[in-house]
Formats: sequence, structure tokens, C-alpha cells
Amino acid sequence: MAPPAQPQKTAAESADALVRKEVARILKGPIAERMTQLIPPLASSPDPFRTVMESPELLQACLMLFNAKKELFAEFLVDEAGNPVRSNDVRVKCGRSVDEVVGMAVRQGMRSYAELYFGDPVTPPKTPQPPKPPAAVKPPPKGWFKLLDPDKTGKKFQDHYGQEKLLPKNQTKSGRFYASIKDALDFEWQVRFFPIYVRIPSHVFDKLGVGITRMDTEERLERLAELAMADINKAESVIRDPLLFREMIDNNVLAADTVSELGSTGFKGINDALGGLTAKQKWDVFANRDTAIKLHEDKRITQQDIEALADYLHVLNEYALDAIFDLKLNRDQMQLFVKTAEQNLGSKLFLALFGPVQQIIPDEAEEQQKLRKYQAFTQSSLRAMVTAVKQLDDNLRRTGGEGAIGECLATVCRTRRPDLEKELKKLAPASVTV
Repeated sequence: MAPPAQPQKTAAESADALVRKEVARILKGPIAERMTQLIPPLASSPDPFRTVMESPELLQACLMLFNAKKELFAEFLVDEAGNPVRSNDVRVKCGRSVDEVVGMAVRQGMRSYAELYFGDPVTPPKTPQPPKPPAAVKPPPKGWFKLLDPDKTGKKFQDHYGQEKLLPKNQTKSGRFYASIKDALDFEWQVRFFPIYVRIPSHVFDKLGVGITRMDTEERLERLAELAMADINKAESVIRDPLLFREMIDNNVLAADTVSELGSTGFKGINDALGGLTAKQKWDVFANRDTAIKLHEDKRITQQDIEALADYLHVLNEYALDAIFDLKLNRDQMQLFVKTAEQNLGSKLFLALFGPVQQIIPDEAEEQQKLRKYQAFTQSSLRAMVTAVKQLDDNLRRTGGEGAIGECLATVCRTRRPDLEKELKKLAPASVTV
């Protein structure tokens, strides 16, 4: 009896397979060889490509080196005609763009690391093999994480979202895990979170997908671990619209905490007021929990006020909102006030004073104390600035001058900036970058 006919690949599928094969050849061959010249410890490895892919630390180092020293890889960064390609989103001679190749490397790195961590291959062997104990995975280097502990964060995901389910007979542990995460990986910065990802149950990736892998800071990933599937399911019942719920998951799943607390009426009011924003901007506002809750609960704030401040609500803390409304600014002045503060304080100092308050508390008592002092100082400094602006504006008006909140704020910001920057650097705990 003749064997069943195999489905024929389309021309597009065949072409795509050839391109992927060529990219793999370049990465395993000339690129790996170049990296061994630039990273001496790789020279002693019998398989540098595999060594890099099994180590998030080495993979991140290679990707960072590539980005910093692209001139050393110039022969690969050309188009079909041999012209230099300087943009990461333009395809080069191999048939993929730099961004696409980085995504492929990140996915391969995740696959290799998962096989090492779980102790079995992604693709099940044709003949059954006795299970092997997982290989010892090198822990992240000291300083790799400032807030996260991989084991503790993984346990939070398991406690809050459910333990890993029984493994189907036709899958391996690494195969199940990689199938659940591979379509949600694209970016270099995701590499540092590999030791966390492998500890998250596969069914959580099946449910949330990029909702997890778009958490691009330690604090955001830890906040997600401290959420629960019940919160996300409640948010789904509040939103009601399946497409809108999926939009939240894909853009910023942390918004679920806020949405579930706002309820249907509160959510609808704020969602309607943010209609002029992109989906990403809108869900970032909802994810800025304390500010979003204040938009609903503070009776001074109208839907028109929300519309006027919409572009900045994802980066304003609730104390900054208080400052804006304590000054009794009209809607034209609101955005000007925020822009003036950002321009005259600089981005880092502006975010320290006006930006979202860190919600995740470090484990170490000394770091907790530092964070409390730091946050108390930023809040008192913001209040003092608002008081100074009011006084300056009042003085101008009393002496016959024309009060201008924007100019008063600019003066106060410029005057206080040097001392504020110096004090914040002194007070900042390890989990805060100033």
C-alpha cells in the first residue's frame, strides 16, 4: 500500500522556509564566528551558537554588542544590491530585517533555555526516551534583577493564576511551554526575563500571551504576578465587549486591576473620555491605577478635564493631579502646566515628581526604608513646588503684574532643579533609576 500523499507546500511557504534556513545558517556560522572574536570566553566553546542560546546573559550581551557596534557587522547589513541598510525595519540581503532576525534569535534563545530548564526537547523524540533530570541552570548574575526573585515571582504566578496542568502524553514540558510563548516573543529586552518566563504556567501564556511579554519592566511584571486570574475575569465582565477586552490584554493587561475596581459605569466614563488616544496610550492610562481611580472618584474632575489631560494621564501620579486642580487651572492651562514642568525639570526629574508611584515594595528592610523616604521626599517636593508657584503668582498679581502660572512654574522648576536632582540621587533606592 502506497504511503499517504504529503500536503504540498505553497511557493510562499517554501520561499519563507528557505529564508529562515538562510538566516539560521548566517547566525550559526559567520555571526557566531564574529562573536567568538569579540567575546573571548566564547572562543573555547565547541558550539558557540548553542552556548549563547542556552544563556540569557550571553544572548543579551551579544544583542547589545551588535546594536552598539553595527559597523563590525556591516557586510551583513546590506540589501540585494549591496547597498548599506541602516534601518532595523528594512529587510537586508538574507530576506529579513534586523528586527525580524532579533525576534528569531530571541525565540531560539527561549527555546534553548526552556529545553535546558525543563530537561527535555521541545520536539518529542520519535522513540520514547527515559526522562532526564533538568540540567542545572545557571542563576542570573548578581544585579540582573533589582526587584524580582525568579522563584518567588514564579510562585506568585502559580498561586494567583493556577498551578501547571497535567502534561499531555504527546508533549514534553519544554514543548508545551515553548508552544504557549513563542508567538509572544519579539524583542531584545525580553531576554532578561527568560528565568521568570519558564516559571510561569503554560496556561497563563495561553490566556494572556503578549499581555505577559509586553511587561517591559521588573515592576510591571511583578504587578502582573500579584494580580489574579479572578481580577482579569472580572475586568472581562465589566468590559463586556470581547474585542475591547482582547485589546486590553494585548496592550496593557495591568489595566484589568483598575477596570475591575471601576465597575461598568466608571469604566465607560473614562473609556469614552480617552477616545482620542491610541489603544496603547488608553490602556496605559487605565494601568496607572491610582490616577485612573482618582479620575472617577474626584468630583472636581469632569470628562472634559480628562480629555484635556489625556495625553499625560499615563505618566501623572494622583498627587500631580491634585496639584493641577489645587491651582484651579483652566483646561487650556492644564497641558501647558504639565509640558512646562517636563521641559524645565527634564524627563527623569519630571517622572520622579509627577510620574506613577512605584507600587512594588522590595524584600529587604533597608531598601523598603529607602523607598519610603524617597517617595515621601518626592511627594513633599511636589507640594512645595505648587505652594511656591501659588505664592509667586499671588505676589505678581499684588504688585500689579500679570500672573502667569506657566512662567511661575518654569521659574520655580529651574530654580529648584539642581538641588532636587542632587537629593534624589542621594535618596534613590536600588529599585529606582534617577
